[in-house]
Amino acid sequence: MAVLNPDLSIDTSADPHTPPATGLICLGYLTSSVHHLRDRLGPSQLGLAPDGVTEAWVLHTPAGAAHLWAGTTAVAEELDVERRWLILAATDDLLPGVYGVLPWGYKAVHGSTAAFPTAALPHFTEATLHGFGHAYLDYLYLRMDAETGRRDQLDRTAPDFPTHLRRPRQINTMLLQLAEVLHHYEWAHASEAEREAWAGMQRSTPSEGLRYWKARNRWLYPPATGPHHSDPDLPGMLRALADTARDNRDSQLTVTPETDLALHDEHEQTLRALADVPIQGLDALQFPRG
Repeated sequence: MAVLNPDLSIDTSADPHTPPATGLICLGYLTSSVHHLRDRLGPSQLGLAPDGVTEAWVLHTPAGAAHLWAGTTAVAEELDVERRWLILAATDDLLPGVYGVLPWGYKAVHGSTAAFPTAALPHFTEATLHGFGHAYLDYLYLRMDAETGRRDQLDRTAPDFPTHLRRPRQINTMLLQLAEVLHHYEWAHASEAEREAWAGMQRSTPSEGLRYWKARNRWLYPPATGPHHSDPDLPGMLRALADTARDNRDSQLTVTPETDLALHDEHEQTLRALADVPIQGLDALQFPRG
């Protein structure tokens, strides 16, 4: 068992004898070799997969536990061969939005969230771009919260101290832009009754955490009928965000030299991947909007 913390550190010293979980659903997949998974997540756990032999991993993420199972048993000479690993999770161990473990799993295994939108299985018709968008939104919030919480632990003499110090603000900007896009899309698809309820919703009792942040952000959203609101084209809005990030990269670095360019580029790539993912599925409004 491995634990992926919100600050992206991975603890592979956790109890390796996690009991098999029940009620797992398949959320998607990733590709990797056995050797790479061992390097990233530590020793595998035998006995978790249905055949009791195939290697498997349990990755505890801030969004719930992700189980990685291979479809075939690897022999010794195939440990460096990349193959598909199913990503499964227990439905009672997930944040609202279901797909929240996917960006964390990709970040832990591949070091980037950019490819996580490709994780939907071809036959997993319940997957929606809206659901994937909220999975990435949740990821950004938890990353921002973790980076904010560790500022007092930063080495002020380190050359990259300004970048680490500013990172929470940088993530917050990404977070707010994505939330606005999702709200535009949700408003466009809402019924008159839903719009009336949204416009009249009360401010949530002040609290902490992801649920409160999403409720407060939804309360702050200014429903409108202008040209920049009520946009049903979610891929187009995500692609526009990615284009803006690309076009403003150099100027942002000039204005704010402590910008984390690796984070900036990863965010642009993730937005573009979300916009381009060929998800066919049910209407987004059949899923919770956070």
